[in-house]
Amino acid sequence: MDDLLKLERNVRSVYARTLSLLASRYRFNLPVSDKDVPGSPRVLFLGNHSSGKSSFINYIAGADIQESGMAPTDDGFTLITYGEEKETLDGQTLVSHPELDYKDLTNLGPEFLAKLKFKTYPSENLRQLTLIDSPGVIDSASNHQLRSYDFRECVRRFAESADLVLFFFDPDKPGTTGEAISVFTRQLVGIDHKLLIVLNKVDLFGNIRDFARTYGTLCWNLSKTMLIKDAPRIYTTYLPGFATRPLAENAKPIPLEDFDISRDEVVSEIMRAPARRADNLVSGLLSQARRLSVHVKVCLEAVTAYRRLVSRLWLGFSGIVLLSAGAAWLTQEWWLNPEWSDAFNAKNWEALTAPGIALGSALVGASLFWWFLSLGLRKLRRSIGTEEGVDVFFKRAYRDELSLQKRADLYALWETIKPGVLDIMRVHGLSSLSASISSKKLLRKLESAIEKDIPALRRKMDLQHDSKSEEPEKPEEETTAQTEAHEKDSY
Repeated sequence: MDDLLKLERNVRSVYARTLSLLASRYRFNLPVSDKDVPGSPRVLFLGNHSSGKSSFINYIAGADIQESGMAPTDDGFTLITYGEEKETLDGQTLVSHPELDYKDLTNLGPEFLAKLKFKTYPSENLRQLTLIDSPGVIDSASNHQLRSYDFRECVRRFAESADLVLFFFDPDKPGTTGEAISVFTRQLVGIDHKLLIVLNKVDLFGNIRDFARTYGTLCWNLSKTMLIKDAPRIYTTYLPGFATRPLAENAKPIPLEDFDISRDEVVSEIMRAPARRADNLVSGLLSQARRLSVHVKVCLEAVTAYRRLVSRLWLGFSGIVLLSAGAAWLTQEWWLNPEWSDAFNAKNWEALTAPGIALGSALVGASLFWWFLSLGLRKLRRSIGTEEGVDVFFKRAYRDELSLQKRADLYALWETIKPGVLDIMRVHGLSSLSASISSKKLLRKLESAIEKDIPALRRKMDLQHDSKSEEPEKPEEETTAQTEAHEKDSY
């Protein structure tokens, strides 16, 4: 426990010294800050409607805390943890509670809070855990707009702060469609180390062929959506006594003994969430550092291009003014020639042809130069509010890395960050961002933390773990005969 507290202090220190200041300058929303590191281990349950999320939570708690059924029962998130008494709080009460540190959830909006619940129950299995139940993902990609809040953003926030994420599938929906595709390709990118895939309700299969077909379909669908080299392990399980429909009369139920073992493994992983916390603290810090690095690099590339163009605009204007003033001073005798004044009064336009052409050419040249730079500035301002525009700055910022290889992982990371960058460009504009030398120094410090400081924390954590595992076992207590022999020898 002391080692975990030391690690938490080190993680908070890196957040405070390196990430927080840079994030505030570039309006990056850190889901975890130096003040939010401590807390109860969290387990997030995701999946389709009727995949068994709520039932599994009830199974862990040993009580019917959550409503369950084939039809959707809730469209909001529910946080479940230990309490001396059974109690339910709504979202607004939760975020304003002085003893519960959930104030950061207010950033998800009032619509989210209206559907958020917090439940406590006196179950020993919940004493060191916070279980997070979620509404079922929507199969249709277009129907996600039916929700009154940003479901995908909520998933991303909870997944990043969770120590374990379980994604449930059932025999009827083994595919990744609609919101599930978005969740796997965007919101769950970079957290493979704490993601478990569960094929639930295997007791509903009438024969082994149906099970094999469904399992293969799920593996195929996951291989197309998850950006990992190897196929993930899929835990196949069921809950005894929770069958949602009877089997057909001619069905031959598959043996369930192995699935009992798999269910015990899933439960064991859930109960190991406190032990996962140390690793997740470091992994979460590294994930946020990488996200912030990409965000800052793209913003810095955009604001540098913007300020370079503005500087050229003002430099051109200043140059025109200075050249005009210098030319007027050098040719003052020419311009103040009384013959031109007499010609102008006499409306002798032929005599004014030479100075008129000179003056007109200067004005036209200056106007064209100013118009050209202003057009470029307006084009840049319009482009930064589009996905194509910010993609250009992303490719500029990572031109070296992208020139060597495709870097699908970098593109996937960029897709999760792009909405935040677009929001900054559209709402605040480039002028609100910093391009100072101190910001660039902070970026270099952040990159050094990614390459050195954070890996050093992980190595230290691994060494502590190894030292504990290598501790010599305590010798067994001496038998009575051995004790008597010792006493004789001592005489």
